[in-house]
Amino acid sequence: MNFLTLIALSVALGYAVFQRAGVDPNDWNAVLLAIGVIALLYFASPKDPHPPPLDRITRFSAIAVLSFTALQLVPLPIGLVRAISPTRVELLTATQPFVGGASHYVTLSAVPYQTAQYFLTLSAYFLVFLIIREVTLTAQRWPWMAAAPLLVVGAFEAVLGMVQAYGEGSMSGMATGTYANRDHYAGLLEMILPFPLVYAVAILQREDNRFESPASPVLKACPLLATAAFTLVAIILSLSRMGFLSALAALLVAGATMLSLRGWHVDYQAPGAWWRRWLPVATVVLVVIAGFVFLPTDPLIARFSDLANTDQISADTRAQVWRDTENLVKAYPLFGCGMGAYESCFLRYKTVAPMNTVDYAHNDYLQVLAELGVFGFAAGLIFVGRLVQRTARGTFYARSVDERYLAIACLAAITAILLHSLVDFNMYVPANGFAFAWIAGIAAAQSRTRAPDRAARERPPAEH
Repeated sequence: MNFLTLIALSVALGYAVFQRAGVDPNDWNAVLLAIGVIALLYFASPKDPHPPPLDRITRFSAIAVLSFTALQLVPLPIGLVRAISPTRVELLTATQPFVGGASHYVTLSAVPYQTAQYFLTLSAYFLVFLIIREVTLTAQRWPWMAAAPLLVVGAFEAVLGMVQAYGEGSMSGMATGTYANRDHYAGLLEMILPFPLVYAVAILQREDNRFESPASPVLKACPLLATAAFTLVAIILSLSRMGFLSALAALLVAGATMLSLRGWHVDYQAPGAWWRRWLPVATVVLVVIAGFVFLPTDPLIARFSDLANTDQISADTRAQVWRDTENLVKAYPLFGCGMGAYESCFLRYKTVAPMNTVDYAHNDYLQVLAELGVFGFAAGLIFVGRLVQRTARGTFYARSVDERYLAIACLAAITAILLHSLVDFNMYVPANGFAFAWIAGIAAAQSRTRAPDRAARERPPAEH
């Protein structure tokens, strides 16, 4: 059942990615329906043994985000809403002459139908997170099974992007894959990039099998390394500045973590001088810096030059959008203006780009804070922070080489997208949110509930 469920979810992920990242509501609604049916069949089927439950902090924070979003859809007495969100009542009063009639109940969301759509999307993400976590936990023989669909999707998008940039008749010389936006295309690939690279290293680091040819691990690792190389090249060809920096950050986290944990064994920590642990990390840092200098193409360098030539950051449109968004946050501080209501509510505070529509804040953190308020934002922050903390813990106390390196890949992928989200809205792109929920599910499966005792870690295994 787990294998069939994984295949079905993989088809849904592939459909979302290949249909222009699922930005068309009709395409995305079909994906939501598919996820709902898959989840219903999966959770209705008997499981033996039952996977361990989520830890309380992760579970409660995720439920809290969904609960705050659902609360925005509940019609509440207008007096109560006036007390907790006075700007929402002001907006209702201002529109009454146009819509007619006085209402005694009002939702916290200024655009309820949009919030309902986002509630369904967040619910689907949570279901994907739970399913992928359980599938990963039960895949004892091949821990990387749940990551395989990401590798396939990433390889396809990378090759397509390279064909777009270098293919015959190419005019733009830019890679976007099946996406309409190069930054969101780079956002997907930067999340996937660590998996083929780290998987290849994990294969090479496994204990030797006397029944296997010494060349076998190398032959298995080569296609994965090629996939990682194609993915990095496609990110560079996307000409996304933050996508390139986030990809380098992912490589830095993956490389530094893999080298710094070389002395950590599954059951014990091998003693060693501090410089032996940190010298490889410093080497990785230097390699990444060299990559920043030598890897960018001339068009990508030109884009960085454009950024450097900006005289004042306040003149940058994106920075002005952030400043105006702060006023929107102050207007709806506790419960937000409603998930998906940013574009409608931002008009009142918009002082930038008068001839253009600003539908996203180009900063996922600011937009979530504006739409969900401080309580919902805090719940989401706790969820992500707990996920990162437990994934990092899993890299130290994994029970096998594959589990350790899978946790490292997840940690690097999450780092990349969290960094990119500072200047873009990748999490609001349905396919990218789907991929993040998928990776979060794999990461949650790598979390160790508790570390082995210190004495056990420092004692090498007895020789037989």
